[in-house]
Amino acid sequence: MRLILVRHGRTVANVMQALDTAFPGHPLDDVGLREADGLPSRLKQTGLLEGLGSLWVSPILRARQTIAPIEAATGLSATVDSGLREVLAADLEMNTDARSVACYVDTTRAWMAGRPACRIPGSPEDGSDTLRRFDDVVRRIVEQTARTGDSAALLVSHGTALRLWSSLKAAPGGGVDPLWIAERPMHNTGITVVDGDPGAGWSLTSWDDGAWDQTS
Repeated sequence: MRLILVRHGRTVANVMQALDTAFPGHPLDDVGLREADGLPSRLKQTGLLEGLGSLWVSPILRARQTIAPIEAATGLSATVDSGLREVLAADLEMNTDARSVACYVDTTRAWMAGRPACRIPGSPEDGSDTLRRFDDVVRRIVEQTARTGDSAALLVSHGTALRLWSSLKAAPGGGVDPLWIAERPMHNTGITVVDGDPGAGWSLTSWDDGAWDQTS
């Protein structure tokens, strides 16, 4: 099956480079709303709406606003799943200072390099916990897709969570170094494509609108 991974649109916290991970989070700004509105046509142009049977989304406001135009275009209602939330900033929440941002980045990139035991200050989750709760959602998506006979599902989530799952679960199968993914965040409303299944394994097909593409 195919998983289409989409990062949410832009918010003022993105512009501020603030560690915005708590509920409900900042809404999309004007640029983010335009980015979200453009998603259905981008997906259609690349053939990614074909076989699409379900939509899934983080409960955070910016993600739900991002998927709304796709819901309208497809007639599908997204399943809201908390497992798709961003990596928690915990004690660093909404910080913008260089040291806090570096702590968040360095910790999560260590996870992507296969060192999941380190933890962001105050967080209830380490890297293994975060990867597991995201991967549990993927398992639920696969189970529903198998029941309905569809071939693809789309989810809207957050940059670091998407990079963590992709680097550890899909990059090796696509012949991509996980550290390459770790160093290349998806841009706002960036689209990544993964093919496969949990049994045979996942394979990265395209990263961030073709920044890496298996077919090129």
